[in-house]
Amino acid sequence: MALLFIVGLFVSLIPMSAHAATCSFARDLKFGIVGEDVLCLQKYLNESGFTIAETGVGSKGKETDEFKKLTEAALVKWQEENGVTPASGMFGPKS
Repeated sequence: MALLFIVGLFVSLIPMSAHAATCSFARDLKFGIVGEDVLCLQKYLNESGFTIAETGVGSKGKETDEFKKLTEAALVKWQEENGVTPASGMFGPKS
């Protein structure tokens, strides 16, 4: 029981951004794409300060697997901040 508590405590201390390290992107992501990789991208963007939505669908903890306009807008902001040109809203090799 004590070991379970210690493991739970350790997991709760891992920074949220550590989640992004588990993402695997094997394809370009753009408007209309659906998949777990999109969900992972949304979580990364939300955790990194590039908010998909403040509340509701796409907000932190309510990310989806659908790449739509809000994901595209957050990704453009991330690309601009990180010097990806052009900031196209498509997530690929440059991103």
